[in-house]
Amino acid sequence: MKTGLVILREQSGHETGTHPENANRFPGVLERLGTDSRRHGLPILDSREATVDDLLRAHTESHVENVRVAAENGPTWLDGDTVASPQSYEVARRSAGASLVAVDAVTGPEPDLASAFAIVRPPGHHATADRAMGFCLFSNAAIAARYAREVLGIDRVAVLDWDVHHGNGTQDILYADPSVLFISFHQWPLYPGSGWIDEVGIGEGRGFTVNLPMPPGSGDREHLEGFEGVAGPILDQFDPGLLIVSAGQDGHVADQLASQNLTAAGYHALARAAAQFAARKGIGLVALHEGGYNPNTLPLLDHAIYAGLGDFTPDFSGDTPAPELADDDWAERLAQIRRIQSRYWNV
Repeated sequence: MKTGLVILREQSGHETGTHPENANRFPGVLERLGTDSRRHGLPILDSREATVDDLLRAHTESHVENVRVAAENGPTWLDGDTVASPQSYEVARRSAGASLVAVDAVTGPEPDLASAFAIVRPPGHHATADRAMGFCLFSNAAIAARYAREVLGIDRVAVLDWDVHHGNGTQDILYADPSVLFISFHQWPLYPGSGWIDEVGIGEGRGFTVNLPMPPGSGDREHLEGFEGVAGPILDQFDPGLLIVSAGQDGHVADQLASQNLTAAGYHALARAAAQFAARKGIGLVALHEGGYNPNTLPLLDHAIYAGLGDFTPDFSGDTPAPELADDDWAERLAQIRRIQSRYWNV
């Protein structure tokens, strides 16, 4: 399962100061993954700038213009969590463009790669069609999905989001679209407050949104059970021509913005399960970096994901162990999710 990296060399131009989503998140990641890429002979691709037309596949004209003007006059706070500095508009366009480079690399009659991991910021999954929020300016995953559909002619695209926060922006943009399946694992309750089990889509898109709200304290076991019992079977029935993963590592036990207990081994297992699904279907997989705010653990976690995509064994030494927890309400929550989704899928 040949994998590769897409990197955003200009990421530090999106200047956010001491904000949790800052330019210090990725130097250690790029050093570790770059070293591994060279050792395994895996390609490292550069991002390109998404065009305005690319952005408009997922966003309104007014939103794109608002981000451009806010950056031009920056630093400007677009909401209580989201800042645009003078280079943010260009960097965000290259972040979205990196997702398109990744899509191009894994699609076509003879794709260069089976999967590609795009290390990008700002993240994207909270940005709605007309609003920047939650550290996000443009929805990289939704832009990539629409590009695959509209430019490359891929009939069905699936987006799997395992960031600890619900991907409300991706959901918002795709909520009525039956050609794109959106599946989200996220802690509940937590910002932004959306993503309950009964949010399943509207109109023709009803049944093509799948939310798995996880109780606080959920870890590797719960996420893998959710994948095996719900996400995997639904992906199989949907039968996509491309799988996009919104890969946020802020569900790790040592991340400061949430209360989940995933480990590096858990992220490796999730990535490997996604890659094996894509390989079995004969389709490309694109992983787009979302959250993950502990710069001390992020290189280990992203390496675990990269190894899962490429089917090689990572070094988990140095990971923070997850605590032993008593049984919670996950079993009942999973049963609730399956009851809701059984209206649309065989789960």
